Amino acid sequence: MAERTVEASGGGGRREATAEVRGAQRGVFRAAFTVLRRHGLALTARAARASGAAAVGGLLVTGTAFLLAWPAFTEMRRGAIAAREAEDSYAPDGSLVTDLHLLALAGLPFLILLLHLGCTALQTAAADAVTGGRAGLRSGGRFRRVLGVYGLRGVCVGAPVVLGVFVEAYFTTTTFREYTAIVPKWQYPNLFPVLAYGAPLLGLFGSLLLRFGWTLAPATAALEDLPPLTALRRSWSLTWGSLGAWLRTAGTALPLASLTLGTYLLVQLAVRPLRSATTSLFLTVGPDNTYAAYVAALLVPIAVTLLLTATLTLPTAHATLACLQQRPARERELRSLGATEVVAEEGA
Repeated sequence: MAERTVEASGGGGRREATAEVRGAQRGVFRAAFTVLRRHGLALTARAARASGAAAVGGLLVTGTAFLLAWPAFTEMRRGAIAAREAEDSYAPDGSLVTDLHLLALAGLPFLILLLHLGCTALQTAAADAVTGGRAGLRSGGRFRRVLGVYGLRGVCVGAPVVLGVFVEAYFTTTTFREYTAIVPKWQYPNLFPVLAYGAPLLGLFGSLLLRFGWTLAPATAALEDLPPLTALRRSWSLTWGSLGAWLRTAGTALPLASLTLGTYLLVQLAVRPLRSATTSLFLTVGPDNTYAAYVAALLVPIAVTLLLTATLTLPTAHATLACLQQRPARERELRSLGATEVVAEEGA
C-alpha cells in the first residue's frame, strides 16, 4: 500500500490517501478473519474460561459485600415492618443507602481487577494466534506486563472523569460543606451550569481522548513484550502518529465498539426475565428480605449480560486489535521486500 502513496497534492492526494486507509482497514479485518477462522474456537474457549473464572471471583466479592451490608438490609427491613404496622409510609434512612454505595465502591476495584485478568489472558492468546506463537516465546513476564498496561491505562483514563465529577460536586453541591453550596445556583446562574456540566463533560472528553490513544497498548505489550509505560507511548505513536494511522485506528475501533454495544443490548434484552426470577429465588431460598432481594435482582442480569457479551465479542476484538497493531510492521516488511526485489532486478 505504501507503494501507491501519491506524490500529487490537493484533492487527488487526499482521495488516494483515503483509499489507502480503506485498503489498510480491509487488510486488518481480512487478517483478523483469517486468525478467527483458524483459532476462533480456541479463543472463544479461552474467553469462556476467563468469564467463568471472573464469575466465580465476582460471586465471592459480591457475597462478601452482601455479608457486610446485611446489617443495613436488616435495619431497612425492620423499619419497613414498623412502618407497615403503624400504617405509615417508609423510606430507608439516607445513611443506610450511603453505606451500601460505599460498599459498592469498595468492591469495584476487585471486580475491575477480575476484568483485567480475563482481558489479559485473552489478549496474550490473541497475540499468540496472530504471530503463530512467536509472541509468547519472548518473555515469561509478558502476562504481568499486559496486566500492568490494563491497570495503568484504567487509572489514567478514569482520572479525568473522577476529577470532573469531584469538581462538579465540590462547587455545586453540599457534599463537602454542611450548610450551603459554594456556588449557589441563585447567586451565580451563569457559572453554575459551567461547573455542573462543563467539568464532567470535559473530564469525559479527556478520558475518551486518552482511551483512544491507548487502544493498542495491551496488544503492543503482548506482541512486542514492552513494559507498561513504553507500551502506552508506543500505542500513542501508532494511533496519533499520522492522519492515516488515526483514520485506520478509528475505522477499526468504531466497528468493534458498535459490535460490543449491540451485543450487550441484545443480551440485556434476552436476560431481562432473570430479574424477576432472581427475586423469587432469593426470597424462596434465602432470607425474607425484600431489599436484599431487590439489590440481587439488579446485579444478576447485569453480571450475566457483561459475562456473555465478553465471551461473544472479546475474541474478535482482541484478534482485530492485534492485527491492527501488527499492520505497520507488516507494511515495513513489504516495503523492505519490495526494495530488495528492485535492487535484485537492477543488479541482474
